[in-house]
Formats: sequence, C-alpha cells, structure tokens
Amino acid sequence: PAGRKKWTGWLALLGLAGLVGAPATQAQEPVRIGFIYPDVGPFAQTGLDMRDGLLLYWSQVGNKAGGRTVEVLLENKGTNKPDEGLTKARKLVERDKIHILGGVISTPVTLAVRGYVIDKKMPFVIMNAGADEITKKLRSEYIFRSSFANSDASHALGEWAQKQGFRKAVIMAWDFAAGYEQIGGFARTFTQAGGQVVQELYPPIGAPDFAPYLSQIKRDVDLVSAFFGGADAPRFMNQYAEFGLKGKLPLIGTGSLTHEAILAAAGDNAIGVVTSHPWSGALETPANRRFVEAYEAKYKRRPTLFAEQGYVGAQMIAQALAAVKGQVENQSAFLAALGKVDFEAPRGKFRLDAFHNPIHNVYIRKVEKKSGVLQNSVIATYPSVSQFWKWTPEAFMAMPSYQEMKGKWAK
Repeated sequence: PAGRKKWTGWLALLGLAGLVGAPATQAQEPVRIGFIYPDVGPFAQTGLDMRDGLLLYWSQVGNKAGGRTVEVLLENKGTNKPDEGLTKARKLVERDKIHILGGVISTPVTLAVRGYVIDKKMPFVIMNAGADEITKKLRSEYIFRSSFANSDASHALGEWAQKQGFRKAVIMAWDFAAGYEQIGGFARTFTQAGGQVVQELYPPIGAPDFAPYLSQIKRDVDLVSAFFGGADAPRFMNQYAEFGLKGKLPLIGTGSLTHEAILAAAGDNAIGVVTSHPWSGALETPANRRFVEAYEAKYKRRPTLFAEQGYVGAQMIAQALAAVKGQVENQSAFLAALGKVDFEAPRGKFRLDAFHNPIHNVYIRKVEKKSGVLQNSVIATYPSVSQFWKWTPEAFMAMPSYQEMKGKWAK
C-alpha cells in the first residue's frame, strides 16, 4: 500500500508536468477573423464604415464569443482590385492562419476570392459585395452574406413605383455588373407590374461629369431610377438638380444613392429622393437606436448602411461561435451554425435562406430634413424579402440574368 501511494503520487506529478509543458490547446487560442476592405480610392469611406461597424460589435462583447477570445486581422490599402484582394486573402489564410474570412466591398474582389476560399475550405462572410450569382448559381457551403444580393431591394422598389402610378421610367446605373443587377431588379418588377422602361443609360464609375448622360434623358417619362454610390452619388444628384430635373422628374434608386455619408455632400438636392434598402439610420426600433447611438458615440459620425452590414456580419459570426461553444475548428458544425443564425439586427429580423443570403425587411425610404438633419425616413416596409423576390429559386434562376438583360429593358 505504501508503494502504491508513492507510485500514485509520482503519476500525479508527471500528469501535472505534462499539462504545464503542453502547448496551448486550440480552445485557448483566439478565433482569428481576417477582414478585407479598401481604405483608399472611391470606396475608401465605404470600407472604413464596414470595418468600424464590425469592430464596434466586438468591442461591445469584449472581443469574445463562445467562450473564446476573438482577434480581427485587418487587411486594407486599396483592396478593391481583384488581384490585390486575392493576394490579401492568401496572406490571411496561409500566413496568419485565420479561421474565418470577412468583409469585401466589391463584386470583382468577391468573384476573385470565391474559388480560393472554396478550395481552402475557408468560411467567408461577405459584408457588402452583392454579386447576385454568389448566393444563387455560384452558391457554396463556405460562403455567407450579411448584406444583400444586388437585386433584392430593387425588386421591392420596382413594385412600389408601379403602385404609386408611375408608368414610364428611365434607368441609369454604373456600367459594370453590380449596376446591371441593382437596376435590373427594379426593371424586372416594374415592367412585370405593367410599367415600361423607355431608356437605359450606363455611365462609368468615377465619371467626372454626368452632363452627357443627363442631357440624353427623355422628358416624357414619369421618373428616373438610378444606382450610383461613393463620390459619384452626390455629384449625380447635384448635377441632376443643376439640369433642372429635380422637381420635374422624380428620382428614385437603391440605398447607396442616399446613404448617410452621401447626404451631407448632396445637401438639399437629395431631399425627396426615394430609395430602397434593408436598413435606414432613421429606423425607429430599439436595436437600431442602440446601434446608431453606440456608433456615433464611438466614432463621432453617423453610421451608414455599410457600417450596419459590418456590425451584422460580426453578429452572425458571434452567434455561430456561441452555438458551437467556440469550437470553430469543428468546421462542419460551425458552417451549419452560420447557416442557422437568427437574431434581431439593427435592420430588424435577420436570418439566411438555403443559399446563405439574408431574408430581411426592405424599407422604402424618402430623404427628408428633420430638425435640420437629412435622413432616410421609412415610408413603406416590405417584410421578410428573399433574394428571389416572389419567385421560387428555380424559376428565378431560369430567367435571364440581369447582366444578360443589360440593353434589353428599353422598349
């Protein structure tokens, strides 16, 4: 018995020594999130807002989820170019050993990164880029979105416009894939409801002067529907007013045309513009008020839709980590948990469809001045909108894509 006790004591000491000398377990490592965003060029502010929304959420929860510390690794400096974005993704995955990739503003970067994350089996949460096909025909078990598919909010806008009595429209959008998809959703539902598109105009990104396009607008129409963003959006609205179109031809569009940072640059020329988007800073819900107040207190500026999308992306990751008790290395369980997220976001009820795109409310917003401040006041709500609108996924994907429909809407 005495010898047995002695051996037991030595075994206990050896066990303790093994624990002390052992490397940290996976559960003790931080969950590493790689985040790609641009901080120079025309989409710099967009990228900064998305980043700050993401970081706000993690600061509110003490940079922890599922019992583990969360570390965000930022990659910026002009990552709105496809090849540069892919290089940044490789660095984050192969050198920094991230567990989750997130962010990305533009569709071209997303398409460049898509094949790589699938090959590497890397969970990827897109927090802005709305390329329709990414969560349709090109869907993947590794790719999720906290933002939108390009056409989902514009479907609601087309139906809304026709119901207001508008019958003839001119459509204008940036001359690249996102432009065709954003304006295409409007064109499809507007024309199917009985409206007519009589003209299509596609200026390039960064056009210094919209005059050549504004001068072409036919005057015997009921409205102009447009998709522009960044520095182009206030320039477009200001020149629209200079051409004498404001007050004569109603201007409508999707959310990026009048987001909060743009309103300051456009000033009163934005008043009356109607847009559609899943979020508005003026949305009066407890979750949104908390988000807006926290963002303004931390960053001393108003949040934009891009900030909200970054915030929601963090919420998605946090809820999935909580569901798997922090075990992100159990990838099949983590991916399943990401697909099942369901929570109250600043925009309202948030969940994903089977293709990993959000199902959320779409708000019709009108720019108004309240107490001297311009805001996107909510004037109508389309609840629980799917990226497939009122079609089945099969029926929607059987129709020509919006990129294929460029130049074919006008009759």
